[in-house]
Amino acid sequence: MPLYVVPRTRAWLSEEEVAAATDCVPAVNATLRDDLRWIRSYVVGEDDGTFSAYCVYEAESPEVLRRHADALGLPTDAIKPVAATIVAAPDPEPAASA
Repeated sequence: MPLYVVPRTRAWLSEEEVAAATDCVPAVNATLRDDLRWIRSYVVGEDDGTFSAYCVYEAESPEVLRRHADALGLPTDAIKPVAATIVAAPDPEPAASA
């Protein structure tokens, strides 16, 4: 499956919204398990107190990623196919969840 990065600017207004969205992800992912694999997301705090994310997926198509976002009520700023992967160091321990 192709690899994609999906930026989601100001997807959540609070840490509670991030946590609520995280709780819904397994059920939505299960419905798309043959067409999509969520690899990871980096959630970042914005200067205005909202939260954005940069999500990495393997997916059969951009349309599958749009269906995934719609099911979770998330914005999809873009769907970018990954052209290359450069690994400078192994992944660190994950940051604490929001």
